[in-house]
Amino acid sequence: MDKNESYIDFPNDDEIKIQISAIISKGLKPKQSFFSYLKNMYKQIGIKNLFHDITEIVFVVLLVLSILVFITISFKTKNIYSGTIYSFIFIFSPVLYLAISLISFINTKQMGTFEIEMTCKYNVYQLAAFRMLVFSVFCIIFNVSVLFLVSLLYKQIDFLQAFMISVTSLFLFSTIFLYVNININSKVIKCLTLLGWVIMNLGISIFSKEIYSIFLDEIPFYVYSPVTVICLCAYINNLKKLITFNNIEGVI
Repeated sequence: MDKNESYIDFPNDDEIKIQISAIISKGLKPKQSFFSYLKNMYKQIGIKNLFHDITEIVFVVLLVLSILVFITISFKTKNIYSGTIYSFIFIFSPVLYLAISLISFINTKQMGTFEIEMTCKYNVYQLAAFRMLVFSVFCIIFNVSVLFLVSLLYKQIDFLQAFMISVTSLFLFSTIFLYVNININSKVIKCLTLLGWVIMNLGISIFSKEIYSIFLDEIPFYVYSPVTVICLCAYINNLKKLITFNNIEGVI
């Protein structure tokens, strides 16, 4: 037999590496960034399906707004100093975020579709990550609107100071909220954590009113800014973890 007929021209190592890289690049999808992932989710699912419980959300927003307006007007009739108002802003700024964030999980549990939704391309937690990011932006806008009203009613309130207190409080609470729900399985501890935010801050503001108020009133803008940025980064990081979270028992 002719040796030339049985000769096989095997590729060298460099050619093998090039071909392997080409196969991998074609077979594997490029890794998406966090915001690209959410953008694709929005395009594929649509705003109507992402916020299918918009009626309940609007109701909660109006309810919280009514309560805040009532409290704000009630305070107007009393001799309230700035420290008390700042304390109120810090404690209750995350309340709306918490309320509307819990709605989707509660509705899913009540409808009995949790297990089915967990098998979809975008499961409950991935949808929740998108919704929570939108909720946080909405809550900032909502809080700014309320704070603008407060600053008009109470001339002793510095709007910029109140805004930074509100945003810092919102992202600090939301970071704790997400961390606890992702890393702790006990429902009792989760509930105590949520209640603990209000109870602990109210307790400090009542028993150490001057110290607590001065702490919020005297902290300068350049201190709040880096704290807010750190909390925001931690919040985004927890949202990324929520996307890959697959605890079949749920977070609520």
